[in-house]
Amino acid sequence: MSKEQNKLKGNFGEDLACMYLKNFNYKILDRNFNSSFGEIDIIAIDKDEIVFIEVKTRFQNAFGSPDEAIDLNKKVHLYNSALYYLYSHNISNYSIRFDIIAIQVQNDSHSISHIKNIITDYPNSSLKRRF
Repeated sequence: MSKEQNKLKGNFGEDLACMYLKNFNYKILDRNFNSSFGEIDIIAIDKDEIVFIEVKTRFQNAFGSPDEAIDLNKKVHLYNSALYYLYSHNISNYSIRFDIIAIQVQNDSHSISHIKNIITDYPNSSLKRRF
């Protein structure tokens, strides 16, 4: 699959994820936030938490399920990107959380799986409660 096709697939999945989140009263703050640490697909607020969300979309199972694509290295990049986002936007006094939204597309339908709290071991445990 070409880079352009991957981007279109990613945008399609992120659009579905945003609709899903809005149905659960999340407020979308940002999409595709880039830093030198990596990209965060969606940044949203859920009640009193800022949620950093990785979206994985699969159109076939050949490469495993969407959530299997998030390894330790990706979690480190997501974590560091989130800290940079908070710093660069002068955001403090919020709880933070890291989630995955996995989207499986087959034929004309799709399923969405929302996995919360994918990062539970923080270098500084106080970050989980408040940044």
